[in-house]
Amino acid sequence: MLAVSAAHRGHGVATSLVRMAIDAMAERGADEVVLETEETNLPAMRLYEGLGFFRSKKLHRYYLNGNSAYRLMLLLKPIDPDSALDFSLANEEK
Repeated sequence: MLAVSAAHRGHGVATSLVRMAIDAMAERGADEVVLETEETNLPAMRLYEGLGFFRSKKLHRYYLNGNSAYRLMLLLKPIDPDSALDFSLANEEK
């Protein structure tokens, strides 16, 4: 979980922390970063989407309080279109 004190918001602290975490994951060979955030948490959504994350799925009633969330993804490595094609062809042959 990432949280920044109200007194320090708006100064890029969260952005710096998330970038550092992304860089650490990339250095360790991660292919992607996946996270969830409450759909009503607009500041978090702006932060993540501003860093290149995209909404991959809505998770209805994800949290214990009944609130829904979005799963967000950031691809760290490019997708090889040839391997995606090979995968789709393999599925057609079954």
